[in-house]
Amino acid sequence: MYEKWDKLPKWLKDTVQVVLMMGILLIAYDLVMPQLTHQGYSINTMVSFAFQMLFGFLAVGIYNYFKAKSKAKELARKAEIARIERVKKEQQARQHEENASRNAGKQPVNK
Repeated sequence: MYEKWDKLPKWLKDTVQVVLMMGILLIAYDLVMPQLTHQGYSINTMVSFAFQMLFGFLAVGIYNYFKAKSKAKELARKAEIARIERVKKEQQARQHEENASRNAGKQPVNK
């Protein structure tokens, strides 16, 4: 059972977790609110719950998807910056070695 869950993308797992908690809160609200307002339960409560869950899943899913996508872009950008820095350091080290070997052949004569 958990193998299938682990294979899901992180944004989808986060979405399901958030919507599940939101659903529990909505159920609690729908059960308590009619008692507090002294109004009876209605079919509208049941129908609106389904639409609230659907809308919540869509809204949170879209948000998590684009958040994960932008995070991946940010990680790729940071990796590219790190690669460029590493290449620059390698070039500087190579240039330093070339300069050191060139300078070793041109030692000034001590007077």
